[in-house]
Amino acid sequence: MRNSSRLALTSLLVGAAALAQTPQTFEVASVKPNTLDDRIVTVNIGPGGRFAARGYTLVLLIQRAYGVMDWNVTGGPGWIRTDRFDVTAKASIPGNLTERQLRPMLQALLANRFKLKVHPSSEEMPGYGLVAAKGGPKVKPSADGEEHSDTFRYMSTGLSGQGISMADFARYVAGKLGLVAVDETGLSGFYDVKADWKVEIDPADPDPRAAMRTAVLAAVQDQLGLKFAAKKITIRTLVIDHAEKASGLEN
Repeated sequence: MRNSSRLALTSLLVGAAALAQTPQTFEVASVKPNTLDDRIVTVNIGPGGRFAARGYTLVLLIQRAYGVMDWNVTGGPGWIRTDRFDVTAKASIPGNLTERQLRPMLQALLANRFKLKVHPSSEEMPGYGLVAAKGGPKVKPSADGEEHSDTFRYMSTGLSGQGISMADFARYVAGKLGLVAVDETGLSGFYDVKADWKVEIDPADPDPRAAMRTAVLAAVQDQLGLKFAAKKITIRTLVIDHAEKASGLEN
């Protein structure tokens, strides 16, 4: 693996840890097995630095902790994708946690409760690269000095985000469309984004998501000046070296 790729993933693994004002561990946390057969999966990031995930598998928790998708996670025992857990935790910060604040604390929790050990790797595969479209990007940089809210919302008629990186934007949008994509815009920092579209889904269409993908990709290109280009890409992966089932203890 190239040094640049290793450095990029190392940065991903410790991203929020660079924020000196953010605690590196939760003040209090509980992890309990979820044995209900109700298939309910929810997550809530509430006021007072509270985080709650219900019915989450370890893979889902890893995705949240490291800012990756399911296809970024390899290795580990089979139960990491089937056994479900309920997690409640509180951090000693005011307001809602941002993703960048949450990640180092959730990484520490997984290492403590699940004895999780991972290492970075990479692989090449067909996918999409997020690049600048003809005419250049039209995204708005987040205001200097403004607390990055790190939010992203995707609906059937549009998307919006505030204080997000292009790497996260590529991951979020591609994930909603069932695609695999990486950021290749070269744009650093954080941005505010907004795009709208209209689409009619034909129930008789053998691939009903195709019309949505076409509408979203066109809106992103026309309104944000960004393009998802089909190509062979290098994706960053997390390889699970070790994991144990959480015991249900609290701290």
